[in-house]
Amino acid sequence: MAETKKQNADVQVEKDLYQRVEHFFLQNRNVIVGILAVIVIGIAGYFGYKKLIFEPKVLNAQNNIAAAQKYFDADSIDLALNGDGTSMGFLSIIDKYGNTPSGNLAHYYAGVCYMQKKELDAAIKQLESFDPKTDEIAGRTYELLGHAYADKGDFKKAISLYGKAGDAAQNNLQSPFYYKMAGDLMMDQQDYKGALDMYKKIKKDYPLSQEGQNIDLDIAYAESKIGA
Repeated sequence: MAETKKQNADVQVEKDLYQRVEHFFLQNRNVIVGILAVIVIGIAGYFGYKKLIFEPKVLNAQNNIAAAQKYFDADSIDLALNGDGTSMGFLSIIDKYGNTPSGNLAHYYAGVCYMQKKELDAAIKQLESFDPKTDEIAGRTYELLGHAYADKGDFKKAISLYGKAGDAAQNNLQSPFYYKMAGDLMMDQQDYKGALDMYKKIKKDYPLSQEGQNIDLDIAYAESKIGA
């Protein structure tokens, strides 16, 4: 008997809940339908934009960057940056296709071009706008930024960026090379403790690398400067 009452009570609760939901829907049906319509239109708009606008834009950007890359490979830096009047340069690609993969890559190329032209602030702006997609390229980007800040005389910033390059690269070839640059610049700045820590990191984490196999001399020299 008690079980039957409990079942009847549960049924009544479910019935009441259903009626409340139904009542809510009937009272607010126009608003709910409107919200659902907006969601459907938004989803359709997104996929329409992607298919009809963004994907062709990506393809156009790929086609346009090819000419600029050829000029870059031929060391025609100004043509690579600014184009030749017929084909676009990296700067125009950034302006027109900045939200595409090729537009992103153009930031990197433009940064390297400005580095070669010794226009350091412009190089820094472009490289800091670049979003690297691999660990190796991330390491290389931080290295270039480190060079730019070192050339500007901001050695503290350069050291930090060389360290970031080593952290980002995450491989046995690039990482110890970047850490060695950081350590060597610390030595030049008479930060012997910082340099020693960096050299010991190479010995500990990358003992089989070229830098790791020769790092004992650097460690000994840094220790001698600390003890002097």
